[in-house]
Amino acid sequence: MRDILDICQQATEGPKLDEQDFDIDYVYATLVGLIETYDLHFDGDDPVPSDDALADCVFAAAVEFFVGCGVYFKDTQRVVTFSPDEVRADLAAYSGQCHFGDGAEARVFTPRKPDSDTRPWCHVGAGTVASTEEIAMQIVRGNASIAAADSMSVPALDHVDGHLIMANTPAEVRGAIRSIRIARQACKDVGREGLAIINGVAAAGTARGTIAASSQASGWRESDCVIVGTLAEFKTNFEMMTKVVWCQDSPTRCVLASAPLMGGFAGGPEAMAIINTAYAILGVVVYQCDYFLSLPMDLRLGCSTSRPVLWAWSVSNQAISRNTNVPTLALPYAAGGPMTESYYYEAAAATIAAIASGVSCQTTHPAGALFPDFLTPMEMRGCVEIALGATGMTRKEASPVVAKLLTIYENKLTDPDRGKSYPECFDIKTGQPTAEHVKVVEAIKGDLAKLGVPFKPAER
Repeated sequence: MRDILDICQQATEGPKLDEQDFDIDYVYATLVGLIETYDLHFDGDDPVPSDDALADCVFAAAVEFFVGCGVYFKDTQRVVTFSPDEVRADLAAYSGQCHFGDGAEARVFTPRKPDSDTRPWCHVGAGTVASTEEIAMQIVRGNASIAAADSMSVPALDHVDGHLIMANTPAEVRGAIRSIRIARQACKDVGREGLAIINGVAAAGTARGTIAASSQASGWRESDCVIVGTLAEFKTNFEMMTKVVWCQDSPTRCVLASAPLMGGFAGGPEAMAIINTAYAILGVVVYQCDYFLSLPMDLRLGCSTSRPVLWAWSVSNQAISRNTNVPTLALPYAAGGPMTESYYYEAAAATIAAIASGVSCQTTHPAGALFPDFLTPMEMRGCVEIALGATGMTRKEASPVVAKLLTIYENKLTDPDRGKSYPECFDIKTGQPTAEHVKVVEAIKGDLAKLGVPFKPAER
């Protein structure tokens, strides 16, 4: 496996390539050719395919894509490439185990396989914005109180001490540190001080902010995890690589979070299946991450619960889980918001598809993660109950349930119900849901159960 600094050095050498040429001649053209070579065809009637040969073809195509395209560094306008032997060796050497959390909350995140009854890793919460520190505290307390939670994401803040948090400012550093301290205190309040934070650091927009907050002074631990992203499509920069170096040398855990965009250069569902799988390879070979966080998006709809995305995602998850030892979390984005029927139907479809396809799942982000305070522990608990209930479902069992859910909600994705914010459906002082919220959600869950959506209590 290449040293990170060697990869960065190679990004300063050789001929330059215009970014648009990389987009069109490398990414787009390569994907089009691979779709034809492997004869890939989207089947919207079967949103969770159970064709192992299809998954294996997509994995083979993803390896070819990664080797053929390489990774584009925006800072230097150069491409760094890797050989097929290098890719195979790095994947074979991958440990397949991630150790998160401390003390009683220490857990090992391991990969799953399609149709498996292995309990999935249950990751709760989101890095969405909380408008006040009090709301952030209550959201984390509620999420950490979900007994089945193995790890969590913590909210970002938009202000700190009355100052707007902006990237590359002192307020970013203070806000990022404050967000971690709030989360640690909230976990301590509910008796789960050792619960791992693995969305480091949502309040930080730069490597500087991330490094400042992921230190012991802020309450950060080695058993937590920093998120490192990519740039669409198949691009990175030295800012991202700085986070990777920090994770390796501090040390702390590191995850690649990729969000390929259907409707952009990632193309349609067949292309998205390939490139999302290739991102898992990038996470191992380039970033040398501990696990893969997958969040493909429909560029037109701003969510990941459309029929084409769910098909592509299911195929990709199967390709990854069948052919690698990479622990993978699927992170769905719903168009519907908290306390809405649409949210729960979308979350159920995405969660069931992920679990049956052999990966674990993060709780679905409401309302496209676009609005401050639009997340509550009620929705997070519901997602965990579905993930645990779906454990053991085969792909053949899951696909008709997901297809049925799609027919109910997919026509609402263009004009989604935004739902209600945390202050509108929870008591900020007590951290408890309103009676109306409980009543609405219980009715929705009853309707989902009639459609074949399984629920299991969110206990350990």
